[in-house]
Formats: sequence, C-alpha cells, structure tokens
Amino acid sequence: MFLARVKKKVVATEKHPAYHGKRLFVVKPVYPDGREKGTDNEWIAVDYVGAGIGDIVVCGGAPGVAKEVFDLELAPIRTLIMAIVDHVDYRDI
Repeated sequence: MFLARVKKKVVATEKHPAYHGKRLFVVKPVYPDGREKGTDNEWIAVDYVGAGIGDIVVCGGAPGVAKEVFDLELAPIRTLIMAIVDHVDYRDI
C-alpha cells in the first residue's frame, strides 16, 4: 500500500469489461507530509471509495483483491484507491 495524490481522471473509449462503470484516475505517490515522490512515477488506479482530484488516498491491492471487491471473474486491475485520507499523524524519525 502507498499514499498518493489523485492527479487527473482517465477517460478511455475502449477498455476491458472489468473497467466498465468504474472511475479511473492517475495517482502520484506522496510522502506522509504530502510532498510528491519523484517526478515520473504515476499509476492508474481504479476508484473504490469515491475519491476526487486532489485527494490524498491509500492505494494498493494484492493479487485477487479487485476480483473479490468488484465480484468479477477476471479482474486485470493492479491498483485500487481503497481509502481517502483525512489527515496523517506521523513522527519524522
């Protein structure tokens, strides 16, 4: 799992049936303080919780999780947006 900021919406006219009716976003990993990690490490993630542009979210997904979450027979989905972060409490050690 990793923290990320939702950057933009993905629109596709042709896609695998597993993606139909689901919102896709480009997400960029961030540090707990909100700073973006790197310059070219973005992911496409399937939204599961109603996230929006600019939200900090928890992303991840082990093999088979999307299949179970969306009740699909075949789910070629690697990354899910699983939570919207309200705030992060952490210590910089």
